[in-house]
Amino acid sequence: MNNFNLNKRSGILIQTTEYQHAYTMSNQTQDTKDIQTKPTYQEVEQALINVVKAGIYYKKPKEGKFMQSYKERIIKLRQAEDPEEYIKSLAQIIFPNEDKYNKTMNDYKEFYGRDPKIFTSIMELYKLYYNLAKDYFIKEAQIDKEAEDFLNL
Repeated sequence: MNNFNLNKRSGILIQTTEYQHAYTMSNQTQDTKDIQTKPTYQEVEQALINVVKAGIYYKKPKEGKFMQSYKERIIKLRQAEDPEEYIKSLAQIIFPNEDKYNKTMNDYKEFYGRDPKIFTSIMELYKLYYNLAKDYFIKEAQIDKEAEDFLNL
């Protein structure tokens, strides 16, 4: 018996046999973890493009700071030697810790709340950056150790 499954990430229909389906079901816990993989540079690029499209929708000046900054991010991403490493490093710069993420999200909500398409597209982009950066957030124990090392020069 053949089944078709939709790969949600790529949007491609995949034909599976009953055996493959049973194998997938038996390994569902592992597959669920695999599905929650880190965002790819293609996903970040598309999210950046969506922000630009939202800016066009609200007639943001193309030569203005908003449009130019997101255009520049797309150009830098496309020119990166290793785009996956580039977005991971950028995400860590944008969100070095959870507090910075929360503050940024609240600030954007206040500033772009009246432009729902811009707000939504920026939130989606920043959620991708957050998912890339969160594993690198510094922990209190690490802060204590680094401070102790620094002060014991």
